[in-house]
Amino acid sequence: MQSINNKPRYYDVIILGASGFTGKYIVREALKFLNIRSSPLKSIALAGRTQSKLFQALQWAHGPNKGPLPDIPILIADASDPSSLAAICSQTSLILNCVGPYRLHGEPIVAACAAYGCDYLDISGEPEFMERMEAKYHDRAVESGALVVSACGFDSVPAELGMMFNSRQWVEPAVVNSVEAYVSLKSKKRIVLNFTTYESTVLGVANAKQLQELRRSRPKKSRLAIPGPPPCKEESTIEHQKKLGLWAVKLHSADTTIVQRTLSTLIEKPDGLPGVNESADAVAKRKLSGHL
Repeated sequence: MQSINNKPRYYDVIILGASGFTGKYIVREALKFLNIRSSPLKSIALAGRTQSKLFQALQWAHGPNKGPLPDIPILIADASDPSSLAAICSQTSLILNCVGPYRLHGEPIVAACAAYGCDYLDISGEPEFMERMEAKYHDRAVESGALVVSACGFDSVPAELGMMFNSRQWVEPAVVNSVEAYVSLKSKKRIVLNFTTYESTVLGVANAKQLQELRRSRPKKSRLAIPGPPPCKEESTIEHQKKLGLWAVKLHSADTTIVQRTLSTLIEKPDGLPGVNESADAVAKRKLSGHL
């Protein structure tokens, strides 16, 4: 079995919660980029509460008949143990957090990253968690130089990139008035929903009032002035989309909230959010990507 790594080393990325349903898939994708000359990803470590489960996740991600198991360090860390979170923050510049539901388990990890200047990514689709973390840890993260970025998975990368791509197809003075997104799911096997995603959805619905209270307590963000009439609000949960030739069911997700928050940020900071000690090339790329 892979041994626990007790010696302080420095890794490009530490995947926390790597033995979970989604964490295993992230590990599988990350392994594809290791040992590739053109890849900026040179080293990773897996972190979680149980060594045996992390080892099993690594075996699954590596797959059968692919040669020896890669020497990927396993670190023991628990969201309820601040000292273990401080330890992994000191060993990387980026924590990729897969421990959900984030409403229940995410805050200690955000707090540790903000305190120690370690960048943070997650795959959360929970607006209340994301907005609460911004309200509570933004100033500390600015002081330490940590970037805290949520919704870097199915919620809400396709929606954000789709919105940006669509916006760039128009020629001034024409502008986008509204965007509708449709998702088609196909699988050779049955499509399943893992329990953590289900739990996150239930908690989000149950605590919707808390999100509204949080928003009322926060300063109003800049809103994009969109010309033309507002988009029609469809009340039906099920619709027949004639143009696409399909039936669609409304999916209540964080996508709308995330896209609106991104647009608000770009209004306030059209060159994007600056990082710490950025190279000239990084600044140029940030400014280019910041303009829709």
